[in-house]
Amino acid sequence: MRDQVLRILYQCIDELNEQLAPEQQLRKAPQTGLFGDSGRLDSLGFVNFIALVEDKCESCFQVALSLTEDGAKHEDASPFETVGELADFIEQLLIGKKAIEG
Repeated sequence: MRDQVLRILYQCIDELNEQLAPEQQLRKAPQTGLFGDSGRLDSLGFVNFIALVEDKCESCFQVALSLTEDGAKHEDASPFETVGELADFIEQLLIGKKAIEG
């Protein structure tokens, strides 16, 4: 499932990169910083990226996610620091939602 989530994140990065200047564009790699100390996105770019991710995840997995709401409840470090951390976070949310539905 993580590979599928990463593919979705990379599709969202491609879409977001179309709107960004070349020097601001994100690399498609798990270690790419998104938001926070190592992040490349400003707050508007971050919101746009999260909206894209939520929409694509809902289309792909048939499950509605609210990443910022669930991320605010996250007890550890922010799940939005890197692409890889976001992928792990989304995978755990999807596993939890499928367990509740199943």
